Amino acid sequence: MIERIIECLAERPHDDKMSLWLKRVACIATIWAIVYSARLGLNNYVVLFTVSLTAWFIDSEISAHKTYIYVDVVCIGIVTGIVLTIVLSGGLGQIACFIALMIAVLSVFILGLLWGNVLGLFSCLFMAVVFAININNKMVDMYSKEFCERFVYIMTCFMATANLIVYGMTNYWINKRKYTENLNELIEKGKAGRRDVNLKVLVAMYKSLETKSPQMAKHSELTAIWTRLIAAKRGVRKEEELKTYYYAGLLHDIGKIGIPDVYMDRTELTDEEYEVYKKHVDIGYEIINQLELEKISNAALYHHEKWKGDGYKGLRADEIPEIARIVGIANFISRLEQKGVDLETIKKELTAQGGKAYDIRIVKDACEAIDDQIRQEKERSILGQSVF
Repeated sequence: MIERIIECLAERPHDDKMSLWLKRVACIATIWAIVYSARLGLNNYVVLFTVSLTAWFIDSEISAHKTYIYVDVVCIGIVTGIVLTIVLSGGLGQIACFIALMIAVLSVFILGLLWGNVLGLFSCLFMAVVFAININNKMVDMYSKEFCERFVYIMTCFMATANLIVYGMTNYWINKRKYTENLNELIEKGKAGRRDVNLKVLVAMYKSLETKSPQMAKHSELTAIWTRLIAAKRGVRKEEELKTYYYAGLLHDIGKIGIPDVYMDRTELTDEEYEVYKKHVDIGYEIINQLELEKISNAALYHHEKWKGDGYKGLRADEIPEIARIVGIANFISRLEQKGVDLETIKKELTAQGGKAYDIRIVKDACEAIDDQIRQEKERSILGQSVF
């Protein structure tokens, strides 16, 4: 119970719309106070209430865009000071006391239990002390003895009621948030579990490609490795996201399961055969999309798109999903590497394609990944020589 009270004290009110409307109601009430003071000829009160109105108006306008707790605290602090000054002067009689009561209650609803009670209870204590000290003197003359004796109790009851209501609301918000967080966590775990199962199914299907074309299976593995390396250079840090890029590279050609075996490792195809071969991207997309793996399915569908729009689907530049642009470049590197082309030459050829076939920004990151691999190869070579 104590832990929940502490939690509620630290909680900021969730209902910003309610807070905004309360500030607008306060603006309307302050306008009435200005008019009432003017009718009584209390020009100094008109000035004070105008300052209060300005504070409420600025706070409500800021809150219409975004709520800032410190802006609310400053606003209510200014208004509280002004109203207590008016209470001390007694020019508005008992009305001023009830305005102070309204501000104290509003502070709890607008600021929450912690900040609201700091200002609200300050008002209560201030008026209690003032009424107690002056109960037989100035305050009695202005408000009457009975009012001075009873008002502090009235104010305490109103503040207690406001605190109970806000505590109930805050407790509800906390419970609702925790329920939502737990529900979202369960949903995410369910999605992650289903995603892992789906990936295992796809990997099992990919393994069947090895029987059709071991060369193509090796190509897919290399593409997966380069896709992950390039994604890391692009700023991807989370392991789960890097795994997505890896599988996008590994499964980019899974649609070739539906392509006749005779087309798999041939270097030349007729126009008609090429049209059949190109369908592997659609087949791959349909297979992966059925398992709700959007990023990976996009990589399968669009990895043959070119920066200038002369790919399979005619997409160009940033119309091509980023993951497909990365897989396309990894695919290019993998094919050349399989042909025995050294990494320095691959880097030159890739650079030449930047802004033509491939996104020059990703080409730059890919070249950095290639440089890392060249450096590692040199280090391994030097280590091997030192051993022997």
